[in-house]
Amino acid sequence: MAFLLFSPVSTLHLLAALAALVTGTAVLYRPKATRAHRRLGWAYVGSMGVVLLTAFRIYTLFGRFGLVHWGAVGSAGALLLGVGAAVGRAAIPAWLRWHYLGMGVSVTGLYATFVVESTYRLFPAAYFWWSTLGSGSVVLAVGGWLLSRQYAAWAAAYGVAQKPGRRLAPS
Repeated sequence: MAFLLFSPVSTLHLLAALAALVTGTAVLYRPKATRAHRRLGWAYVGSMGVVLLTAFRIYTLFGRFGLVHWGAVGSAGALLLGVGAAVGRAAIPAWLRWHYLGMGVSVTGLYATFVVESTYRLFPAAYFWWSTLGSGSVVLAVGGWLLSRQYAAWAAAYGVAQKPGRRLAPS
């Protein structure tokens, strides 16, 4: 366990990531547009904020800014898109689509990062590209496919108008 918690920053990072995994998964499986959804959502956003901020203080994999940090930049963008759409919903006509896309990509990225973080610690460095990036890419691909596949049912359930022939393209 010492190799996982090598500093106070990595301990905070791990605890926030676990909180994000729990709250992000709970948001996915619970009813939307409820007070509980908003509370869990803000808990997810807060824990992801801590995860992202601490990620930029951890350099054990490459010793410098690396591939994992670029993933954190993308994750921050997805999170800001999802939160910004919900917060600015009065001014954004298609806010619900953007919220779905941003938060869906954020949670999918979190799951992929969990796989990446687990595999690079569990397998020898010689297998990094296949075990770590390969498995992380599979998680991203499956998550993207599920987001696209579930969008029509989600949009119908929450009254989001869709354009014919388009699934995730916001208007």
